[in-house]
Amino acid sequence: MAPVTMHAQTVRGRVVDAGHHPLIGALIELRDSSSRSVGIVLTSPTGVFVVDVARPGRYQYRVAAIGFQPRPFSPIVVPPDGLVLPDVILQAMSMRLPDLVAVGRGKFCGKSGIADDVFSRILESAHTALQIIETTINQQTVRFEVARIHTRTLFGAYNNFEIADTVLAPMAVWPVQSIDPDTLRVVGFGRLLEPGNENSREYYGPDARVLFSDWFLDGHCFTVDKPKKHQPADTLHVRFTPARKTRLIDAAGELVLDAHNLALLQFSFTLTNLPKWMPDDAAGGEMQFSQLTSGLWVTRSWAIWAPIGGISPSRRISVAGQIETYGWVARVYAGHDTIQVMP
Repeated sequence: MAPVTMHAQTVRGRVVDAGHHPLIGALIELRDSSSRSVGIVLTSPTGVFVVDVARPGRYQYRVAAIGFQPRPFSPIVVPPDGLVLPDVILQAMSMRLPDLVAVGRGKFCGKSGIADDVFSRILESAHTALQIIETTINQQTVRFEVARIHTRTLFGAYNNFEIADTVLAPMAVWPVQSIDPDTLRVVGFGRLLEPGNENSREYYGPDARVLFSDWFLDGHCFTVDKPKKHQPADTLHVRFTPARKTRLIDAAGELVLDAHNLALLQFSFTLTNLPKWMPDDAAGGEMQFSQLTSGLWVTRSWAIWAPIGGISPSRRISVAGQIETYGWVARVYAGHDTIQVMP
């Protein structure tokens, strides 16, 4: 029997702006004939991308970049020797004030309720931004050294006792971790790992795959702050709240985007429907995003917090303290070379 060597096919191309300048950090996603995602990559500093596919056949691909109008899924046929696509040209995103004023009048509940074209573009831009920023971390074309402060505060009758640790470490994963959306839909954004032990409660924050999943969109209402007609709008605030109350812990929050090009600037959330002994804002998180000098977008800083349970003098469960983690990017490097130090 002779050995057989299998070679993956590749889809190659380049993404540029309207002036034919290469776009770094543009996202390319490939899906197979059953609409299953088979590859997500980002473009290099020269705008080039390479996506490996397991076998020749029919695929669809889309291209998106923060601050640019996305290219929707388009069909392609990948031959056995691979495929080289012509340059993909993305046009800069530009929003009109009358459109933003109009979308600010609406409340959109459930995925079927998001029919407004402008509002769909706003949500799609936020989704794309989170995907790109997560992929930048996962792909590790550049890497990040982050500073983290982890504090554990126990509330006392006279003084609070606080333990704080500061570390410098590489960023390997997205700061807010979630679980599979199908599991999250069943257990909610917080659950007891040990029945009866409140300190075993684990909390989850919404990441990109959760925040824009069908079940999350179906279960939440979205509103946009209406800009004033005679004042230029610099930011858009998209707020989401649960559409209905259930027995599960849920999430509400806000996405802040640049009103001119729909770049995502901030994301914050709080967990709702918490146990009655917790205040409304006892668990949540926030993140700020910014663009590096190279053109890549990163999670610039973040904070995550959750309560510690305890027994009060009246023998009732109550908040006995708080756990908080703060982090920020201190340095960006490629190989052994520092390419940017963050102030």
